[in-house]
Amino acid sequence: MIERGPIRVLVVDDSEFFAEMTAKTLETEHGFETFARKSAHEGIEFLADERVDCIVSDYEMPEQNGLKFLETVRETVDEEIPFLLLTGRGDEEVASEAIASGVDDYFLKLKVVENKEYGRLANRIRSVVSENRAQQKYELLVTSSPDGVAHVASDGTVLTANPSLAATVGSERETVIGSTLPQVFGDVGNERLETGRAVIADGKPKRSEDVYEGKHFHNIFVPVDFDSDHDTFQLISRDITERKERERELQRQNERLEKFASVVSHDLRNPLEVARGSAQLIADECDETDAVDRMDRALTRMDRLIDDVLTLARQGKAAHQPDAVDLAHIAEEAWASVRTESARIDIADSGMIEADPGRLQELLENLFNNAVTHGAEDVTVRVGVADRDGFYVEDDGPGIPSDRREEVFELGYSTADDGTGMGLSIVQQIASAHGWDSEITDGRDGGTRFVFTDVTFLE
Repeated sequence: MIERGPIRVLVVDDSEFFAEMTAKTLETEHGFETFARKSAHEGIEFLADERVDCIVSDYEMPEQNGLKFLETVRETVDEEIPFLLLTGRGDEEVASEAIASGVDDYFLKLKVVENKEYGRLANRIRSVVSENRAQQKYELLVTSSPDGVAHVASDGTVLTANPSLAATVGSERETVIGSTLPQVFGDVGNERLETGRAVIADGKPKRSEDVYEGKHFHNIFVPVDFDSDHDTFQLISRDITERKERERELQRQNERLEKFASVVSHDLRNPLEVARGSAQLIADECDETDAVDRMDRALTRMDRLIDDVLTLARQGKAAHQPDAVDLAHIAEEAWASVRTESARIDIADSGMIEADPGRLQELLENLFNNAVTHGAEDVTVRVGVADRDGFYVEDDGPGIPSDRREEVFELGYSTADDGTGMGLSIVQQIASAHGWDSEITDGRDGGTRFVFTDVTFLE
């Protein structure tokens, strides 16, 4: 676990006075938690029991100088801990040796003391600690990630790899690191290396999908601009086998639904037409008009029921092709397709929206049918824009009680004797396919208002 809190700094200097003064200044004036030790040996002993975020060390010390101290720290304590060097010598040889040894920065001791540049030293401590903490967080995320992550050189050598990537090939990190992608993944590794090289050349991320040992993977390749002797890229590989299985199952379900829809269309409509023809013959030869009317209503309801079942069966398969459509025009087309008797429509205001025109018309037709079925013969239906974030369809009929509004979208729910209970379920499915939220509220004249939001309006 990466701990956070005050930055803890260990100051090591063979001058006990300087070590104490530097530690006290960094603590009292800059808010660090500091510790002072007067030799590399004491520093190592301290680090055996205590955790610090940064070490500030003198260069010239007896027994071990600052760089030897750094080497011991890297080998025995923490190879990543930030290390700042204070030196009384400003020659290029020391600077070069310090940089080669992995020192994060170095300061001239006299400048720090005489010019009181503790502020600059403190700022550098904060900077290197922040960078180190960010690196630790990144490494923790990579190490614990379920995705396979590797840093790869242009020749295919795996420079680093996390446990998940090693587990994918049934190996350990130590075995994977130093191998090449083709050695690790075979032919799939060759393909990934080719993509990685293209990423290095283009300087732009790429994505791919492949199959390794029967599992499907989605891969992201990112060029890496680290200080390195190699051109490198990062590979992030996610196992998407379960997603692929769900997609295949959904495809199988859609195919079954299509077969079901075909059966409904062919095997139910044919006998329905026979029954309708027979009813017409009876009507021509019989005076029992009430009975014939009941037969006609029953057959009409069966026809509507088949239409609704077909619509629901094909919702998952229907192509969703959004386009720029005029809401008012689609509303007029939908109204013309509904048996409205003496009902009337009022399109208050409108606009161009992004929608699939066919499915939007189907949504409006179902809402109009619902209003006419449950309202009075002269019900008025209004269509308008709701706060430029959506549109509404409302009527001045009897309305829907607030405690029943969640139920009306359920499949099979209907209060009309001849209702199929599918119309509003179809409405909700079409709205969801567009990414719209739907809500039922009171109409302005006491009826019902259906509101659809998160609609994209086009200028």
